[in-house]
Amino acid sequence: MAAALTLPVALVEAGPGGAIPVQASIPDMVQKGWEYRVALVPSASAPAGSQLTDVSWRYELAMDGPVPAAWLCAPSDCVALPMARGSTDALAGLPADTPLSLHLVLPGEGMLKRPVRGGTAQVFVNYQMQDR
Repeated sequence: MAAALTLPVALVEAGPGGAIPVQASIPDMVQKGWEYRVALVPSASAPAGSQLTDVSWRYELAMDGPVPAAWLCAPSDCVALPMARGSTDALAGLPADTPLSLHLVLPGEGMLKRPVRGGTAQVFVNYQMQDR
């Protein structure tokens, strides 16, 4: 019974939340070993004082070439993305309007015979208002 009483108190401390969708284009990749960066800037619709709780991502490439290593980065930290879609709470606590970027690196060195065609990157920045 004590656990049931504790849960509502924890929910009262955090205010309402929401999600900010962000979409960007990924460029064609022609060089192995280069870091390709895609800016994922949340819109100005994040309420003042809101904090990021988790981020869901999805990116698509025309995959007739090597599979890139990928990271989702904030100015202060990066999180390795083990696959082309998923979610993470590793950036939780940052302001919801923190600019994010997707970083992609094709393995190896040198030019590709055929470029890896770019596609789209989408993230949903989930946030919650913090009561003060």
